[in-house]
Amino acid sequence: MTTAIPSRSPEPDSSVRAVAAAPTRALAAPPLLGHRARQRDPMPLREWALFAMIVLYPVGWLLGLTLVWIPLLAVPMALELFRRGRVKLPAPFALWALLIFLGLVSSTMLGTQPPDALPPEMSIGRILAYVQRMSDLAAAGVVLLYIGNLTERELPTKRVVKMLAGLFVVLVVGGIAGMVLPRFAISTPLAEVLPKFLMSNGFVRSSVKIELSQWQSILEEAPRPRPAAPFQYTNTWGQCLVLLLPWFLIATLHNTKSLWRRFWAIGVLVLSMVPTVFSLNRGMWVGLGLAVAYLTVRLAIRGSVLPVVGVMVGVALVGIITLTTPLGDTVMERINTPHSNEGRASLNGAAVTAALGSPIIGYGGQAETIGSERSIAIGQSASCEQCGNRDIGSDGQLWALLITQGFVGAALYIVFFLWMGWRFRREHSWIGIAGGLVVPLSLWFMTIYNSGGMTLVIMMAGLGLMWRNATTKAYR
Repeated sequence: MTTAIPSRSPEPDSSVRAVAAAPTRALAAPPLLGHRARQRDPMPLREWALFAMIVLYPVGWLLGLTLVWIPLLAVPMALELFRRGRVKLPAPFALWALLIFLGLVSSTMLGTQPPDALPPEMSIGRILAYVQRMSDLAAAGVVLLYIGNLTERELPTKRVVKMLAGLFVVLVVGGIAGMVLPRFAISTPLAEVLPKFLMSNGFVRSSVKIELSQWQSILEEAPRPRPAAPFQYTNTWGQCLVLLLPWFLIATLHNTKSLWRRFWAIGVLVLSMVPTVFSLNRGMWVGLGLAVAYLTVRLAIRGSVLPVVGVMVGVALVGIITLTTPLGDTVMERINTPHSNEGRASLNGAAVTAALGSPIIGYGGQAETIGSERSIAIGQSASCEQCGNRDIGSDGQLWALLITQGFVGAALYIVFFLWMGWRFRREHSWIGIAGGLVVPLSLWFMTIYNSGGMTLVIMMAGLGLMWRNATTKAYR
């Protein structure tokens, strides 16, 4: 039995007409931080892969899974995109896809000797390093598309911002822990089950060992600890901390009237100064200055007077605290000890020479220098493991790309970030400002630090949020 559908709908009463005529305020996007009731909404399943990749990364570090953590969690994201069938792509993504394709082609050069370098050995370590680098590039691309294609309802912006802010807090805690327990070191569960032929490789062995600090000779001959947790290297820790800073500021200080939250956020920022200074990381310090300058200019363009004043007051306080405490002495001592400049210049020159030998596809992997920057006769020995034979491309993403993927690969990487910044240059929302900061920071850090794994994830997450917000205008 079927029910007949009337040809004419009944006339709605006055109350219905009033509701229909009312403004659709309920459809507007919620505030970035939202109310507590909204913050307690259950996390949809589509958020779990990204949540695990970013927030639970320290768990993967403790388990010794840092080499596979990000690529594995990118798989369910890629499957979700594949399930949708139609995936939106920002125009600059074509360059990132070409970068990955070029990297695959460069695998044919893994056994070729670059000019003025030692012959590469086709060992398991070299192959694993190549696979790791390519999987990091692919996973980063997936993160960008995943955030950009999921709707605000499926993957709320405020939750992604909180994920990034939470990782910032983890890095601050890790930095303090590295100073308090600099000699803490244990083996991970994975180290106990890996076969000996894998553990004999230094690349694998270092990834399955937990250390809170990286010991290096910076200010004097004796090594001293530099905060690194939850990463292997201090440079990675410093680079990620700067990239995460704007997201922490948005999550804790923007659109909130809670004094407790403001005091807590300021306390975390003040606390972060201690490991930041004692990391002796000059590149990180310059990156922070670049970030402050960029944010000040963008906020001024937006017309946000109070945040600009807040930034200036914060910079003044940081300067006063630094100059009136022992932190200032450490900073000046590090500035006056530029001992790594000579070695960096030598390695960077070797990367350019290598790119001249294979300008289009590079050599697939890195190679070692012949001798040292002072003499080809100075090489590694049992008594001096740091003497010579250093990895070409180990002092920055730009130089790594030059030797692994040639001038073309380096150009694709640079133009991708420049194009993303130019494409969304008019996105003056809070999300757009924070996401746009990725561009100048990525271009600065690529000259001094290698970027992979979590560093690329943070970059792509920021660009993804900026891209999505520019198209949806969810947050202003």
